[in-house]
Parts: sequence; C-alpha cells; structure tokens
Amino acid sequence: MEVACHLVGSGWTYDQLKSAWQEIEELGFDSCYTGDDIFTHHMDGIPHPDADGFVFETWTVLTAMAATTDRMRIGPLVSPCGRRHPVLLAKMSSAVDIISSGRLTLGMGAGNSPAQYRSMGIPFLKPAERTVRLREELHVIRSMWTQERTTFLGEYYQVEDAINSPKPVQQPHPEILVAYQGKKYLPGVAAEFADRVNLLGADDSRVMMAMDALEEKCREQGRDFGRIVKGRIACIVFTDEEVQPQDIHRAIRQRAIEISFDPDELVEELEEYLLPYVGPASGCAEALKKRTADLGFQEIVITIDNWGLNSYDRTMEGFRKFAKEVMPKLREY
Repeated sequence: MEVACHLVGSGWTYDQLKSAWQEIEELGFDSCYTGDDIFTHHMDGIPHPDADGFVFETWTVLTAMAATTDRMRIGPLVSPCGRRHPVLLAKMSSAVDIISSGRLTLGMGAGNSPAQYRSMGIPFLKPAERTVRLREELHVIRSMWTQERTTFLGEYYQVEDAINSPKPVQQPHPEILVAYQGKKYLPGVAAEFADRVNLLGADDSRVMMAMDALEEKCREQGRDFGRIVKGRIACIVFTDEEVQPQDIHRAIRQRAIEISFDPDELVEELEEYLLPYVGPASGCAEALKKRTADLGFQEIVITIDNWGLNSYDRTMEGFRKFAKEVMPKLREY
C-alpha cells in the first residue's frame, strides 16, 4: 500500500509549509499532494466562513517543494480544468518535473468550486462540458510533453504549433492522476489518460461503482485496467477513546461546533467527498485497510482533520502520529 498525504496548510506561512513538507518526507510518506485553490473554500464550492484565511498558489509552491525535497513524489490533488491554459500548464509541469528529478504526479479534475471560477470571470460549466474541457486539456498537455510540436483544434482550446522545450524528465511522460466521483462523466477520461486515479466519497458502494465504470471504460478503450493505480483520500480524526460507527456523526458535529462550522454541512461534506476515520490510532490501519486494500486500492491519501483553518502544530502532530503508529501497519497490506 502506498501511503501519501494531502497538505492543505490554509493560513500557514511559507516557512511553515516548507518545514511541513520536508518533515513529511522524513516521516516516510511516499507522496505529498497539495490542494489547488485561489482562496479557501468548502469542497462544494461555498466560500469558507473564515474568508480572511489565505492559501499560496499551488504550482509556485510545488516548484519550491521540488527544489527542497529529494525522494517523495509531489503534485496537486487536484488542479481543476479551466484554471490555467493547457499550454502554460504543460510548460509549468515540465519545469517542476525537471526540478524534482522526475517526481511529479499531475493531478487534475473537473473542478468543484464555482466561487473560484467566478472570481476569475470564468464560467462554471455543466459537468458534461467540464468533462470535455478536461479531456482537451489533458490531450494538449500530454502531447506537449511528448511531441516536438502540438496542434489541436477543440471546442475549448485551439493550439497551433505549440512547442514545449525542455521536456519532462519522466518517460514517456509524468504520471497523470484523475480524481473523480461517480460513474457518469470522468471514468472515460481516466481510462484514456490516467496512470492513477483518486476516487472520492465516503460511500463504499458508490466508490466501487465508480471503480467498475473505470474498468468498463478501460475495456472499451483497450486499456489495461490493472496498470492504473487506484487511490482514495481519507480524513483522519484521532481520538483518545474508540468511537463506535453510530457515534461518528456525533463526533464530527462536535468538531464542527469547535470551529464554528455548520454541523449538518460538515457531515454532508465528509459523506460526499472523503473517507473519514474517527477514533484512536490503534484501530486506524485495520479500518482503512477494509475500505482500501480489501477493495482493490493501492494508494491511500490522508489528510489530518483539516476542517477550518487548522493549525500547523495540530496538523503536524497528526502526521507524526499517523507515520509512527499507523503507517507501518499499512505498509504490510
């Protein structure tokens, strides 16, 4: 089992971020992913209650991370389509791959924050339209990574004789990760482009339907389903006492009250996007195994209770505890 982390760092200084990703590498995580936001927000696109919280631009941070780490893979989870022109993103990602000596995973998705699109004057398209746009972006980026020149005439992008030099280090190109939930829109894009996927959601049955849809699309496209690394993202909330399944929502609601977050909204957010674990570290590995490795997943991406503008100290304490008490057991699966 590959063990990765998702570093949010909302409201952190650059020095805190740098210290965090360097320690994360020392703790033994295989990969460190970052979010890609213009400002803090809920995953459903509603601006975060603390609108004064700040985040750094992700690809600038990834460049610094590439230069100040040595081993772990790095990348966004995820960069939303429409945020950057694919010709520019091909150039940016090539530079990060070179600086990191070939450790970039380019994570991309269809986007889920209407407020951030509106802030830049970019229309927030319907899901089917965003799917087309994402496919076009990945086509252009992959072509620019691998071809001398790229010409592409699509619905959203028209590219003529675009040149990307120098090329990335990884051959034939850097890893592409596609994050999605559901079975309707993005499994076809993932089957066409992805080297790994991250399937979102807390409902195992829905997640497995999304997995089955990917397998079906791979079969239709002649792609080897087994060569795609499958991952899930989990939010870890460590407690001193064991929390029974029927009490998880109560624990989440209590945490929401502590950070002045709407309890119903926080429960809904977790159910929609993240696999939650609430309980002591002693039971974490086995609980995560049942919902990842036992279901055919090879990567777990963990985030430490990042609801609200979580503090550097609280987050790093959680990563340290996870690395010491949970990660060794996950490695066995």
